[in-house]
Amino acid sequence: MTPLDERPQVGTISVDPGCLEQRGEDLDVLLADLAVQDAERPPGTPSVGWRVLDTHDGHSTTIGAPVDDDGQWWRVGQIQRGSGEPVAATVWLHPSSQRRRPSRRDRAAGLVMRWPEVTRSAPDLDLLAIDIVNAGTARWHPQGDSFMVFAELRRPGGPAAGVYFGYVSGQSPAMPLDPGEYARVRVVIDAGQWDAALPGPIEVHAILLDLGLHADDPLTVTVTEQAIQDHLPKRRPPAPPAPPAP
Repeated sequence: MTPLDERPQVGTISVDPGCLEQRGEDLDVLLADLAVQDAERPPGTPSVGWRVLDTHDGHSTTIGAPVDDDGQWWRVGQIQRGSGEPVAATVWLHPSSQRRRPSRRDRAAGLVMRWPEVTRSAPDLDLLAIDIVNAGTARWHPQGDSFMVFAELRRPGGPAAGVYFGYVSGQSPAMPLDPGEYARVRVVIDAGQWDAALPGPIEVHAILLDLGLHADDPLTVTVTEQAIQDHLPKRRPPAPPAPPAP
């Protein structure tokens, strides 16, 4: 099976290359085969060429069909299955076309991430910076990507914690870079990670999310209990007790 970061994408969905070469079938037929009731079809929804692009945990299925002759633009739909008996399935068809893109590995070719000296020598946990460098020999062009970089906090030498990164599409759009040029961007630390942090040394692992690109080495910083408390998510204070009944 092709590794996830080597699969082409339709929009932000990584798909098996083989399914993109299929002829597909009528939307009505595919929905019937998948036991899904028909849904409202936005203008421009193709009636033919549909196939399954991706299935996640058996509960979510992505379907798609090309809208042009060379298969560069696609309409997609999301099928969600409930957990009741009988299992209910609904489909939502996206109203706009999604571009077919090379794999994340191909789109990231030539780029590396490096911690600048200003970050290494005096790291500011509220304003961490990292450089995205074009270390290749050709001009690098984004293909609908962003330069949104997140950080994963780990104990030194510890395993990945499986952090969930949530962000709004379109933030920090990537810009072209000539060989040797770099973009200095902020590294975002999700506040929820501080719940598990302990005083002492920690490793900051930077991830350029859209491209699946990791910094070659982590940044090691020492945090205090006060720093952890300062970065914990702000929680709403409990409501005052209700006054006694008269």
